[in-house]
Amino acid sequence: MVSYQYTYLIGDLILLVLWLVLFLYRKDTRKEMLVLSLIFGILGPFLEKVHILDWWKPLTITGTSIGIEDFLFGFGIGGVSSVIYEHLFNKRIRIKKIKKLKEERKNLSFRFLILGMLVIFLSSFFIFGLNSFISAISSFIIPTLIVYIKRKDLIKDSLVSGLLILVASILGYHILNLITPGFFDEFWLFQNIGKIIILGIPLEEHVWFFTFGAFIGPFYEYWQEGKLINMNK
Repeated sequence: MVSYQYTYLIGDLILLVLWLVLFLYRKDTRKEMLVLSLIFGILGPFLEKVHILDWWKPLTITGTSIGIEDFLFGFGIGGVSSVIYEHLFNKRIRIKKIKKLKEERKNLSFRFLILGMLVIFLSSFFIFGLNSFISAISSFIIPTLIVYIKRKDLIKDSLVSGLLILVASILGYHILNLITPGFFDEFWLFQNIGKIIILGIPLEEHVWFFTFGAFIGPFYEYWQEGKLINMNK
């Protein structure tokens, strides 16, 4: 059996195969993928510093609590979540040319989503003492609901993206479990989060991937004030 020290890295590589397929398939979504991949790749190690306190504690190839795996996971899941809906439903973003004032408004929207997510996550954990899983879900759901209120046209993008990422995560976890069976019991801190298993995967993973996908799916469109249209238009 493959050592558990390589489990996290192998999981990342499975995710990055999907990322590469999407990246190579369409040129028009590459910028969106790269931007969201870099944002969440950079955030990944910082957020992981919290999650290893009470959710899971994976081994890394360097033997450190935080490793390159955390960047790779954030990079991969950020990029895939941002464009998977567009790819499978043959959509593209139409962004109108804008004036300087509108550009400033777009920058505010971006800062609102990112900073809002971080403030909710960190305050929920460090101030209100919530589990990092609950803190993470709250930090995805609240900004997503605000996007729904302001951009009802992006609700379908969000919900379908969440479902697609959930399905992809289930498939990815089952592949990973064939390679390194038993890693959930090895890494997950079930004494803190409970042990409800659905389809062989902890409940928290289903919820996290769905809510993350729902948050990131419409992220770029909301930020750039773009509209999703059919490719043939």
